[in-house]
Amino acid sequence: MAEISKASNEVVFCVALRHLGAEREIVVLKAKGNNFYAFPPYAKEPFGPFDAHMSWHASGERHFTVLINDQQGEAEKSVQEQSRVQLCPPETLKGVIPLYHCPVFLSHFLESLPLGTNRGKIVLLDATAARFRDEFIVVRVYAVAPGAEDEIPTFPDTGPRILYTIKETTPWLVVDVYQQTELTRT
Repeated sequence: MAEISKASNEVVFCVALRHLGAEREIVVLKAKGNNFYAFPPYAKEPFGPFDAHMSWHASGERHFTVLINDQQGEAEKSVQEQSRVQLCPPETLKGVIPLYHCPVFLSHFLESLPLGTNRGKIVLLDATAARFRDEFIVVRVYAVAPGAEDEIPTFPDTGPRILYTIKETTPWLVVDVYQQTELTRT
């Protein structure tokens, strides 16, 4: 079961990847009521006043936010206005919407935060078992209406892939981790 705060109706998942002998956090997901958040793991712990996240709110608004707290504790919102999109409210979702997208470069992966740095239920995905190579990885997170998993897109040249569905939230959250097919070099 996920880490649930009864006072706030909040559930948190820390998604990690096992690859190349290392287990590293790749995304932190939070649902609080009808508000959904996806954080790169370095935006939560241990860096204190820095916060970057993609969020989709009960109003249907989705945006990316970067907050850097200054010494007075006030937040500077650097990209929220430019990234604001109006979608349907979460409770009326009928299909799939993208919530988060992030590349993972091999050198960054190996230097990323170790498993257990951030709070939340740990979801450990095994890239080694899925036959991932020592190359670039893509992480996407989708909000999915229950029963609409078949609508999750598969991009051209998708190679090794892991799809993981979190059903403790409504809509569901689906983590899609993949690599492109192996490129042939001439």
